[in-house]
Amino acid sequence: MSWSDVSLIAPMVWLVLGGVATLLVDAFVPRKGQGHLLITSLVFVVLALASLGRGSDGTEAFGGALAIDSFANFFHLTFLVVALMSLAVGSVVFAREEKPVAEFYPLILFSTVGMMVMASALDLVTLFVGLETMSIALYVLSASQRHSLFSSEAGFKYLLLGAFSSAFLLFGISLIYGATQTFHLPTIFERAHAAGGISMYAVYMGGWALILVGLAFKVALVPFHMWTPDVYEGAPSPITGFMAAGVKAASFAVLLRVVWTASDGFFSEAAPLMAGLAILTMSFGNVVALAQTNLKRMLAYSAIAHAGYIFVGLCATSLRVGDPAAKGILFYLFSYALMNVGTFALVSLVSGRDGERCDLDGFRGLARRNPLVSATMAILLLSLAGVPPTAGFWGKFYIFEAAMREGHTTLVVIALLNSAVAMYYYLRVIVVMYMREPEGEAYDGHSPQILATIAAAAVAILWIGLFPGPVSELARLGVTALAHSF
Repeated sequence: MSWSDVSLIAPMVWLVLGGVATLLVDAFVPRKGQGHLLITSLVFVVLALASLGRGSDGTEAFGGALAIDSFANFFHLTFLVVALMSLAVGSVVFAREEKPVAEFYPLILFSTVGMMVMASALDLVTLFVGLETMSIALYVLSASQRHSLFSSEAGFKYLLLGAFSSAFLLFGISLIYGATQTFHLPTIFERAHAAGGISMYAVYMGGWALILVGLAFKVALVPFHMWTPDVYEGAPSPITGFMAAGVKAASFAVLLRVVWTASDGFFSEAAPLMAGLAILTMSFGNVVALAQTNLKRMLAYSAIAHAGYIFVGLCATSLRVGDPAAKGILFYLFSYALMNVGTFALVSLVSGRDGERCDLDGFRGLARRNPLVSATMAILLLSLAGVPPTAGFWGKFYIFEAAMREGHTTLVVIALLNSAVAMYYYLRVIVVMYMREPEGEAYDGHSPQILATIAAAAVAILWIGLFPGPVSELARLGVTALAHSF
């Protein structure tokens, strides 16, 4: 390790320092409220954002354990934006609790560090360390509302099933090491593509299969989705938004590197299996979402369906410089992060102090009570549905177009039919907001922080939808950097 290595991971260092600083401020600067904790956290997130962009494509740190390139920086930017928005929303939600949760701030920062390590990992052990850093913080955050049985249940279920997924991942890593005698992904790639291949082929294939299962838990692919609805419903809305956006992006970043590493092995021979997983995930998520009347559970099944759409891109990945399917995945993940954080921020705004009003009836007549909030919600939902001119439309367009070029016509047709089905439950929320009479307690959400967050998310989604070029170019540079790392 050298000072240059530390400087290359400056964004992660700032976040770790921020987490420690927030803990110390909470311990030694007692004040009413949590404004000082929010400010401390935001300062370090901004410092991390300012230090992004270090290293050029092909730059490795800590002896090849981490890659600091355009691919990693794209995801680092995504995670930091999600953390910034989640901190702003969470500070309001937890401040209105009778027993505020001060550990929310450092745990968000530490979990973001884990996501950044996952996106940069060039080593399977480093990958596992990053995944556990992210996951352990999220287990605690999911159960952070200690007075709520639903929150405790969410944390417990996430912990148990997360432990199972980690076991699958570790077993797979051990098999890959047994077959190749290395944890370094580019070296695994070289040895697998060497003349004559590897001697322990069955062990090698089994290792990648187990790694895929472990990561499938994280992105909520069917049939590894069991934790998603209960955890999304039970966790506080700001945590759910952070988890839905960050975990999915970090896990797909890992999947892209893993698919590239095993390109001529497991993932080339398992193409029908991967297509089947994509179809099953899309169809199950959308069909079950149709029956949901709880908005958080509906969004949970929607998240499962979106994992299926992104997996279509993974099936169509051609593993070349500027790969359009991989570029579409990066674009989709960035847009999806904004959509999810914004949507769950709005749920937080409408929720009450003693429990979240997540039933669709709680959104009846919202347009009459607050036209701006309902318009923002409509933009976010239409983007999730993939309606132009929103970022969600371009995300699906890039992935589906790339899949068509690679000959996955049936897969794209099924994905388009699923998108049509999804329109029903997204539009149902908009109909409830605009065409139903308000019932029950009047809407009283007027938090400037949350309003600013959802407004920023909606504006960004519309801006990217109208001008997708800049984000698309960043995604292209990221995919090119990924290709050059192997």
